[in-house]
Amino acid sequence: MVSDTGLGDLATSAASFDNAYEFLHSFKYGDGDKDMPYSQSSSWGKPIKAGKAPNVPAGAILVPIFSGGSLADGCDAAHYTTEVEGNVVLALGDFSKCGSAGRATLAKKAGAAGMLIQATMGLDNLAGIAGFPMASIEHRSGDALLAAWKSSPTAIFTWSKDATNFVVEGGGSPSGFSSYGLDGELRSKPDLAAPGGNILSTYPHKPFNPDEPTDYAVLSGTSMATPYLAGSHALYMQAKKSKPHGDVIRQVLKNTATISSEAESKTKASVAKQGAGLVNVLRAITTTTSISPDHIDLLDSKNFKKNVIISIKNFGEHKETYKLSHVPADALNSYPDKNVFPLSTPIIEPHYATVVFSAKEVEIPAGKTAKITLSFKEPKKGKASQFPIYSGFVVATPKSKKGVPVSVPYTGLKGDISKVPILDKENIQLAVSDEKLNISPINHTKFDFEKRMPTILTRLGSHTPDLMIRVSKDGKFVGFIDTVTNGPGFGHRGRNVNLDPDGEIYTAARIWNGLVFTKEDLTLKPQRVPDGKYSIEVAAQKKFTYDEYPKNYERMKLGTIEVKTKK
Repeated sequence: MVSDTGLGDLATSAASFDNAYEFLHSFKYGDGDKDMPYSQSSSWGKPIKAGKAPNVPAGAILVPIFSGGSLADGCDAAHYTTEVEGNVVLALGDFSKCGSAGRATLAKKAGAAGMLIQATMGLDNLAGIAGFPMASIEHRSGDALLAAWKSSPTAIFTWSKDATNFVVEGGGSPSGFSSYGLDGELRSKPDLAAPGGNILSTYPHKPFNPDEPTDYAVLSGTSMATPYLAGSHALYMQAKKSKPHGDVIRQVLKNTATISSEAESKTKASVAKQGAGLVNVLRAITTTTSISPDHIDLLDSKNFKKNVIISIKNFGEHKETYKLSHVPADALNSYPDKNVFPLSTPIIEPHYATVVFSAKEVEIPAGKTAKITLSFKEPKKGKASQFPIYSGFVVATPKSKKGVPVSVPYTGLKGDISKVPILDKENIQLAVSDEKLNISPINHTKFDFEKRMPTILTRLGSHTPDLMIRVSKDGKFVGFIDTVTNGPGFGHRGRNVNLDPDGEIYTAARIWNGLVFTKEDLTLKPQRVPDGKYSIEVAAQKKFTYDEYPKNYERMKLGTIEVKTKK
């Protein structure tokens, strides 16, 4: 799901694409003549070379670390054998357990002279640790390196002196780190994509060696794609010598974006991943056609918008004939096994909607607009109980040679969105916090709100319009908790992240301070509950429902506690 700041209809939510080309240093291994590019960690911050410590020794060999016969992620000290001492370790770029600094620390402690991390696709930006040569290599380079190592395990490295230009693995495709949409109400997000992976930034980077010159860091993130989109807006205004409102420019940029595929895939990437596609400023400036609206939300099966009207405007100087077509995109399945928390990376499925046009071609005079009715049918394949998100693009292609095709993305969900699980009940529980807000498992049921405070650990697999933490006494409702952290015990909440920075399942801690709101109204002053026994319940409103409790809420009772504040 998209974060709050990108949710508004007038806000543009940016997706990221990996840079297609990079100026990188490289290495050769053994007798091989293939240059393998690498991206050094920011803490090392310079090309890797053979030499005195902390550089890699001239005779260093490759030592892959394995677990169960497969390349390990480098997060377990037991996987580092004595063979790594003075040599270069190869590990797998799985960051679900520990970060690059954690595995670099383990490798250095084991005596390794350097470390290479095989990326899942392309090149990762690694933080690493100061004074330790560390770099990311492409997945294909990692496979080639392993094959060469098996053939000649004592081969050594040759590090390049200069950087050269490389076509990067997975470049020109959606970045792996870029978030999937949609928003909590099935509106199409993100809106548009721009280059954001492995970008030469304006962020000054100070090398580890103070004698070397300062350069600029290569960074990745939607925080790199967003200024690219802002610059695209500026270029459009400059070219048109006008200053249209941001959402007007956004529509042009979305209409003319390049519809793209995932890396090494022949199918188009989901709209929930790339939005309308990769921004193309030249096409935006030269187009003489627009389609509105700039996105189509088909919603879920229960609220399915079967028929949608689009408007195609020809603002060119001559009449134009347009051919209408449908480009389907990947479907995304996040709930394949009745799991209540969505997969971190959805399963891509070949399930496509069908679109029937009221006219396959339309001739539009200069300055005029034509309306076309689109009749949608949900994908035949795909289980509604797994809530797959399907998507695609409706394209209007001018017949004139210089005409620029324009498109509008659509998204939909097969199934009933109100049945999507919200509460991860296996990981919601009562805990206790002390006066320093240290949280520990509950081992008693008596609280005084000073030295011992009840703490409700919640975990949401999906957005809810209203998350309530209700307090009752003798079966009668008392109020919604007020908390030391995370605000009042009511109101809309977004999905929680999957894992915390330590790789553990994330839960949000709501520490009850003994106060309650008698209504869902922040203008009220919360009241202190008297001593006694209280029952606590977590309730989450289902999507696309009215706030009728308990009818439209998922509920979980956490048991009874005793409050005793009097001495």
